[in-house]
Amino acid sequence: MTQQHGRVRSRRGTGSVVLGLIVGLIAAMLAPTAAYADPGDPNPNIINWNVFDDFTGPAGNDIPLRYGQHDHPDQDGFGKYHIEDGHGMVPDHEDIQETVGTSGYCVPAPDDRVICTNTEFSLVVVYATHVDARSGDGRPFGIITAYYFLPCFQAAKCPSPEPPAKVKTTLAYTGPGAVVNGSSARLSARLTNEFGTPVQGRSVRFTLGSGDAAQQCTGTTAGSGTATCTVTEVDQPPGTGRIALTASFAGDSDYHPSRDAAELGITTPTKLAYTGDRHIANGTSARLAARLSDHRDTAVPGRTVEFTLGSGDTAQRCTGTTSGSGTATCTVDSVDQPLNADATVPLTASFAGDASFLASETSAELRLQYATGRAYGLSADAKLGPLPLLDIEPQPDTGRIRTARGSTTSTPCAARFASPLLTVEKLCPRVVTTLAPGTVTATATVAHARIGLPGLPLIEISGLTSTTGSSCTKATGSTTLDLEIAGEPVAVPTAPNSEVPLAGGARLIVNEQKPVSGADAGKSVNGVRLVLAGGAGDLVLGSAESAVHHCGG
Repeated sequence: MTQQHGRVRSRRGTGSVVLGLIVGLIAAMLAPTAAYADPGDPNPNIINWNVFDDFTGPAGNDIPLRYGQHDHPDQDGFGKYHIEDGHGMVPDHEDIQETVGTSGYCVPAPDDRVICTNTEFSLVVVYATHVDARSGDGRPFGIITAYYFLPCFQAAKCPSPEPPAKVKTTLAYTGPGAVVNGSSARLSARLTNEFGTPVQGRSVRFTLGSGDAAQQCTGTTAGSGTATCTVTEVDQPPGTGRIALTASFAGDSDYHPSRDAAELGITTPTKLAYTGDRHIANGTSARLAARLSDHRDTAVPGRTVEFTLGSGDTAQRCTGTTSGSGTATCTVDSVDQPLNADATVPLTASFAGDASFLASETSAELRLQYATGRAYGLSADAKLGPLPLLDIEPQPDTGRIRTARGSTTSTPCAARFASPLLTVEKLCPRVVTTLAPGTVTATATVAHARIGLPGLPLIEISGLTSTTGSSCTKATGSTTLDLEIAGEPVAVPTAPNSEVPLAGGARLIVNEQKPVSGADAGKSVNGVRLVLAGGAGDLVLGSAESAVHHCGG
């Protein structure tokens, strides 16, 4: 449209006024638009918010003319700079004042704009009524453009009235740069007009992902122009590390549509579940395994899992890569772990995470196989009425052995024990444990014993050997000895827990055997137990016990 840069004050009739109003309205809506002067804006010129001139609307409203923003190729500014860049000069103050101050000349337009056309002066003024916080002065945005135009004199050639043109918008995604599968994601975008002013009350649709996996939500722009919505639970195909995000404003009768697209990082939570050996034994291999899965419990293949058996200085480590089923396995060739009070070994499996999957870790307490045992030559607790006859603590005694390693006791033999009622010679106890396979053997030997308690015949025992051996598969026990009672040889029964009756109600039990309580396999053997009548006590020769624990199965 041809522009005229001088004042035109010719008076025209009503028809010309109407016709001029139509042309002016069209010209105003076709006027160049302004843009942000923020960093990264296509118009790099800085906005000067200072006021160049002041005008007043018909209701006394404030209409400033700011210095504004210079034009830039393909991007125009507003205010004094824009008017001079596009039209050469700013129209006379009186012409602008009469145009914006006369209500009959002005019509509202989208985006808080007012278009005023003065056919008497052939002048169009467009201003915006909203307050832009960037100005810092609290005054309205003010005059966008003002220019003189050549009037249309032949009505037949003038265009028909058109509604005000829609306003261009820009939508910019402002939400997080990354989301996590299985978690909520609060998405946001800011909608502004061509001057960077917020557009409120408009619906913005967000689409996370694409195709069948796309998730959508909608938000309405607030006073700041920002619309937010929340995807309650992100559920996108894992493993890509990136996911598409689009934000779109569909437009309406006042505003053109706009959209923005971004590529967000996406990570997926993982979990590890230990599936390897639960029972381990020193000196043998241990198969460690764990399954790595995502938030849907779907296997995650091709990832490295590190296993740590034990802790501190005794920790043993190995790594495995998850298979198609998500399971990683590795082997500790020879377990070497200390035995604690619970006979457990801590196990940790960990996945360090990567660009697509978050780190995860799991732990378990593995049961460590161990052995217990004991052997001693002699013990006695016998009374005669209220008077003690014999009170002998176990001797020589290996003590209670508890170990997860191979070992041999070093308890010395006792050459002789003698009292008026009991004489015992050469007593030797021993407990031996081995690994791979784990076994424990306890042995007690007594070369000779002579028992002469009141009310009982003389009992003589020689060559006594009590033995018990245990492994995870079985426990055995046996006793060998020669026996004489009252000077007469007695055939020794071979069956466990055999009894030889004695006078006065006492009992002589040979090869006494019992299972070890709480063990996977175990047995205790007393070569000879003399049980006195009436609960007066007992005497034990050659005691051995063995047991294994935490064998699994």
